[in-house]
Amino acid sequence: MHSVLLATITFLAPLSGGQAIGPQAIEITTTIAAVDRVELYVDGALAGVARKPPYRIAHDFGTSLAAHEVEARVYSNGYRTTASAKVFTAALTAGETMNVDLVEVPMRVRASRTITPSDVRLTENKVEQTIREIRADRGAARFVFVVDRSLSMGGGKLDAALRAIDAESKLLRPDDRKEIVLFNHNVMKGPVTGTIAPSGGTSLRDAVSSIVSRERTYAIVITDGGDRNSMTSEEEALRRISNTKTIVDAIVLGNGSSFLEKAARNTGGTVAAASASTLQRELHRMLVDINSRYTLVYQSHGNAGGWRTIRIDPRKRGVEVVNARKGYWAE
Repeated sequence: MHSVLLATITFLAPLSGGQAIGPQAIEITTTIAAVDRVELYVDGALAGVARKPPYRIAHDFGTSLAAHEVEARVYSNGYRTTASAKVFTAALTAGETMNVDLVEVPMRVRASRTITPSDVRLTENKVEQTIREIRADRGAARFVFVVDRSLSMGGGKLDAALRAIDAESKLLRPDDRKEIVLFNHNVMKGPVTGTIAPSGGTSLRDAVSSIVSRERTYAIVITDGGDRNSMTSEEEALRRISNTKTIVDAIVLGNGSSFLEKAARNTGGTVAAASASTLQRELHRMLVDINSRYTLVYQSHGNAGGWRTIRIDPRKRGVEVVNARKGYWAE
């Protein structure tokens, strides 16, 4: 069945008759129930897909001053119903000028949730700017907690590791996937059920190299750092890890691990030292830092050319701006 229900689909951006140039959001809202998929088209070409609200994508309209046709197709009711709506943006005509100083600011933020434009305030040369978008750039990912269960993880260390993972998994996003891999002299994958007692030897390199894949994966290793039983050499394990989209982070409850230091360095991860009592705190910090990668987008106004200083401050408690771009040169 095909139906066109224009009244139930509203464009929030761009607006009909407005001008679209450079990177900006395409966003709709709809009263249609049981939405399966929203496809967004620009000039007849598919620009992107949104599957859940807010139905929004980022699109670069480029430097062309021409008008554009922007269409939303909403599939619902198990893909049996299709509704669509269009807006037409305006061209920039002769004699018109338009400020298109669209500025992207990479930043790192610590917060217990995904932040939105209302969570921070941005000034440029002390003039407050309107934030158009904040993108959480890391995207959906696979999180694999690689946990040492060898005999040396006794004394409460293994229990502390499993408790910390259970407590801090709340920081994962709804579209992330969580897995736990346990290892001693063997590597054990699958759900963790019942009581797990420390036992056996250690095959750290085998465990870490066993979880690599072509999808974005954060491998968080919790271990006392030893390795006595791996069949995989350090060189081979590092080669397997470094040729994928796996990022290795580690919490070491012992004397350290040169293998984990190299794995983290090769993949862009970090290594933290901890004890059983500080393990959860370190895991919390690690997950918060993984979640802290954002790009803020605003359209500059109210300032002349030259050096423009950017300052970003939190508006709400629980939001800490760790670092951000400090400014840029404008003609």
